[in-house]
Amino acid sequence: MSFAVEVGELFGVIGTNGCGKTTLLKTLVGFYKPDKGRVLYNDKPIEQCRSQIKREVGFTTQENSFYDRLTVEENITYFGSLYGLGGKTLKERTERVLALLDLLDARHKLADTLSGGMKRRLDMACGMVHDPKLLILDEPTEDLDPALRREIVRLIKKINSLGTTVILTTHILE
Repeated sequence: MSFAVEVGELFGVIGTNGCGKTTLLKTLVGFYKPDKGRVLYNDKPIEQCRSQIKREVGFTTQENSFYDRLTVEENITYFGSLYGLGGKTLKERTERVLALLDLLDARHKLADTLSGGMKRRLDMACGMVHDPKLLILDEPTEDLDPALRREIVRLIKKINSLGTTVILTTHILE
């Protein structure tokens, strides 16, 4: 497989369940080492730019990565701290992703009480709190009804229009 994703692009990987989309994404961010070939980030092998990838890439998995017993805001703040954010910067970034992903009204709700679509938005918020240049979304519309799927796609397009490069996987051709 060979492809390039340009800055500012919205890039989709479409394939059937079990064909390796998640494995591909995990290889792109360095969780897995490729058996052959190489993965480049800004024309450098990913092995040489791990700290840059941590700063500049947000990643959300198919399974929610947040904590059910924390509130929406607590989850976002926690993940921001993992990215090295603190103080005023963390507070501002938390507010920004809450607003961007339409989670302001849910900020004090426990994550396990959220609907499927809100959980998906929270997961995206946790992967975006550090303001990544590249956002990687693994099956962001998985298990959502058609209306919620359209809403998530609208949010992804909005995020992309604000300058974030997005790579996403899906098995839904539409």
